[in-house]
This record gives sequence, C-alpha cells and structure tokens, in this order.
Amino acid sequence: GMPGAAKAVLDQIGRGWYVESEPVAFTKDQDLVWRLVGRPGVVLIAEGPSTRTRRMLAEEERKVHRLLSTVPIHTLQAGTDAGQVRLTDRSRTLGRLPTKPTALTDSGITQVSKRLTSMAGRNLPMPKHIDPDRVRPDRRAMRGR
Repeated sequence: GMPGAAKAVLDQIGRGWYVESEPVAFTKDQDLVWRLVGRPGVVLIAEGPSTRTRRMLAEEERKVHRLLSTVPIHTLQAGTDAGQVRLTDRSRTLGRLPTKPTALTDSGITQVSKRLTSMAGRNLPMPKHIDPDRVRPDRRAMRGR
C-alpha cells in the first residue's frame, strides 16, 4: 500500500495508546517501523514487505529490550501478504494482544513512552566540521547589528 498508511490507521486507535509521531526506523525504500505503547506493552509495527522489514523489526526490538527489559514487546507486520496484519484488522489485533502476565498501568504507559522518547535522540551523529567547544560568532552575521 501507500507508505505511511499504517500511521493514518494508528492515529485513529483511541485512548490508552501512545503512538510515536515519527517512525522509529526506516529505509530508503520507505519501509517503516512504528512504535506504540499501551497496556499490553510496547508494540512495534513494520510497514513494508516482510522480507525487507524483518531485520529492521528485530533490531528495533533489541533496542527496546535493552532499555526496558521487563516490559513485554510485541511485533506486527502490516500488509496484505501471508503472515501480515491488514490495516482494517489493526485495531482488533491490538485489542487481542495479551495483557495477562504483566499489564502496564496508565502511569506505567506514560513512564515507558517518556523513557523511549528520551532515548530516541541519543543515536544522532556528531555534526561534522563543527567543534562545539570552540564556537565563535560569525563576524559577517554580526555586521549591521
């Protein structure tokens, strides 16, 4: 389907779910991985052909597990192929995720989502050609002030 179609469906889920506004992982082929936090735990939803998104989904699952080892992690593949969840069945599938061994409370959901969003900016690379310790004002920009 269309890239980002899963996001449109995820935005309509309703109460009790924190949905990231940006995909947590993506490729140049516009395969996306979305992250949700709800009572069942953390849900990672891959959008794109399962052959291309399987590795990306596993990598993201490892990252989340490293941060939150006690929170259950569920993975879903969005699409129309065999073994994938259709967009129309998405909310039903999310509702059927198990909450029995450990269900997150409302405060737990908030804590988990805040922890994940705070760790999201950690893997940004250092800017090239700029030493943040030796920043000098641009003289040309200062002219006319």
